[in-house]
Amino acid sequence: MVPSIISMNRLCCITFFLSVSDSFLPLLKTQTKTPSFSLQASSAKEAWRSTKWLLLVDDEASIRQAVGRLLHEKGYQVTACASGEAALQVVVDEPQVPDVIVSDVRMPGGMDGLEFLQKIRQNERLVAVPVVLLTAKGQTRDRIAGYEAACDAYLTKPFDPDELVSLVDAVLQRQEDTAGNVSLEELQKDLQEIKQLLLEHGGGGVGNGWVQATQVFLAPDERQVLEYLCQGLKNKEIAERVFLSTRRVEQLMTSMFRKTQTKNRTELVRWAVSTGTVQLS
Repeated sequence: MVPSIISMNRLCCITFFLSVSDSFLPLLKTQTKTPSFSLQASSAKEAWRSTKWLLLVDDEASIRQAVGRLLHEKGYQVTACASGEAALQVVVDEPQVPDVIVSDVRMPGGMDGLEFLQKIRQNERLVAVPVVLLTAKGQTRDRIAGYEAACDAYLTKPFDPDELVSLVDAVLQRQEDTAGNVSLEELQKDLQEIKQLLLEHGGGGVGNGWVQATQVFLAPDERQVLEYLCQGLKNKEIAERVFLSTRRVEQLMTSMFRKTQTKNRTELVRWAVSTGTVQLS
């Protein structure tokens, strides 16, 4: 759960939610309302979001309130801060780590979004937290610098409200898919099930609907991470074996998800074994 209230005066941080008027929506594109889909599905999504703490960083009060209200109404627990310095103080003082950070890039008069991102990536507790950066249209240099500093996604202002929510959902889902927050016993059970399925399918899954992508090139570091993944190791354990940061291991795994058209660790292991990329002992 998100910290109940953060009252920091000088640091100008507050946990949502405040009631603000629609006039505080200058950077959100207007949109026409469309019929909502299944209320049950919507409730399930909002319930999932309600377990996530989102840290929002923007130096403009109206933007903090508008974006904060939007995300809170969609279910997220939101803490909004007026600067990178304030946001860092929040995560340093709180024992809990935010699930995702959304930060503006241009924040004159103090630490900007890129400097803030660098601080996050240098902190052992925060290195794996997904970060979405908001930038003005045409700021290509900012986007390049952000990706070099390992941001997870960019969104250009003005943006559609649903696009922001979908982007935050996506980076969080990807984080869950790559986090490997399961026990070693569960991982080993998955591997045993895959071995059994291989035997039932005559030793391979190609041509039996197991895999979509068969002609895939994996870089040497991706292949090395995949081999350890197939041994049932968690991301932190893999990082120690290959002398990379946990964050880098997650990035490599995300890249392999995309290349192999898989959605999670189990599917990736199944792909690796059924294509012969990795041999299970």
